[in-house]
Amino acid sequence: MGTARRTSESCVTTTNPRVSVILPAYYSDSSITSCLRGLAAQTFRDFEVIVVNSSPEQRTGELITTQFPEVHFHQSATRLFPHAARNVGVSLAKGDLIVFTDPDCVPRNDWLEVLVEASKSSAVVQGSVDVRGKSWLARGVHLCKRGSLLRKLPAYTPWIVSSINVLYSREAWQAAGPLDGDLFCGDAVLGWRASARGYHARFEPSAVVENIHDETFGGLVRQRYARGREFAGARADYEQWTRMRALSFALACPVLIATVLLRSARSAAAGGHSRDFIVTLPVQIAGHSAWILGETVHYAARVTA
Repeated sequence: MGTARRTSESCVTTTNPRVSVILPAYYSDSSITSCLRGLAAQTFRDFEVIVVNSSPEQRTGELITTQFPEVHFHQSATRLFPHAARNVGVSLAKGDLIVFTDPDCVPRNDWLEVLVEASKSSAVVQGSVDVRGKSWLARGVHLCKRGSLLRKLPAYTPWIVSSINVLYSREAWQAAGPLDGDLFCGDAVLGWRASARGYHARFEPSAVVENIHDETFGGLVRQRYARGREFAGARADYEQWTRMRALSFALACPVLIATVLLRSARSAAAGGHSRDFIVTLPVQIAGHSAWILGETVHYAARVTA
């Protein structure tokens, strides 16, 4: 649906684009307009946009096909988790460079230009994430969830690659993909597989998207617990953890919480967010503790299984 091509004020310029930007959507009609407008304003023009929607509603499709007819819109007949939707998007993509972001993110105008330039030296490029919105909770959630991807951090080789803002060359994708569509942490596993095959990620802080956070405090805690528990299972399976290693992690839980908070504080300081970290400390403590607790519960269950 909606595959028209335009040469100005649109999200694509060619029928054989160099870059494919893929967005998974699920009841995303309230945020995706800002995302697509940001894409339409990119200084780099040789790209296509693919939206894979799996919510059983017509608003998202109607919005895209009427306001952004150059976008390739795909409606899934079944509910897809984000990474399963991204896999569908890749199957439709024509570009040699595959870029993932989220519909609640708004890219800076030079986002794709910076990513494409960085791809000349790295087949996997992790961009940075800024916060869109200045409420107390939004700032706290951002530091808790995106503390390793802050815009002012120096370039480094990330251990965790996040699909919120990342580029894969087609070669790297074919070597390491697809994403595990059943896991929310499938992007982390994909990054590990890519690194194991020689495609090490590079963090490029100048490739910026702004993330909209609409979680409640309680919602953040519940989500972090669930994600931590899932991540523990994926990591233990990938790294083939022994019961002894799982037990050691479970016993070290209190120390790990303190370690993670200290690391987060250092990252916030390096990224110019020390004041926000201190002001939102309850969010940091709750979010990181929930994640570690989720991991601990999984590892404890693994020991007794």
